[in-house]
Amino acid sequence: MFFYINTSMSDQPRTNNYLATNFFQLEITNFPTVTYFCQSVNLPSLTASVVEVPVVGMGLPVKSPVGRYSYENMSVSFLVDENMENWLEVYNWMTEMRAFDTDCAEKDYEDLFSDATLKIMDGSYTPIKTVTVQDMFPVGISGVQFSSVVVDTEPVIATATFAFTKYEIENAT
Repeated sequence: MFFYINTSMSDQPRTNNYLATNFFQLEITNFPTVTYFCQSVNLPSLTASVVEVPVVGMGLPVKSPVGRYSYENMSVSFLVDENMENWLEVYNWMTEMRAFDTDCAEKDYEDLFSDATLKIMDGSYTPIKTVTVQDMFPVGISGVQFSSVVVDTEPVIATATFAFTKYEIENAT
């Protein structure tokens, strides 16, 4: 048996470097203190629903990718500063959204959303991709656990969860 291996340059990847998880920078437009203390962020998954079309005479339906798609929520973990300003930014953002449907709403509807930019870097910390997240808003903020039995001082890490309309990925310029 003979196997032909094509070694032309067109079949080779442009880089053999891997994507590292610690080469990123997140900027949330309305919340710079969350940005400054950011420890981790996920690039949300995309899931497409499948429509099954029954076909007469076949035992199995034909699957078609014409259904809806949805994004996973974006999670951002950050160090909580000693004044809790960044944690309170997200907390207050969430409580202002709740108050929007009452008379005590202080913000315009558009101000309840924020955009974010996730810059993905190469090994030299040069941006290679830019992910623009549109119309995000918080849907959850983790609690803060205090404990008097911890011997070493440990920083508090909180996680905020955001829903959003969509994101777009572009090559960085």
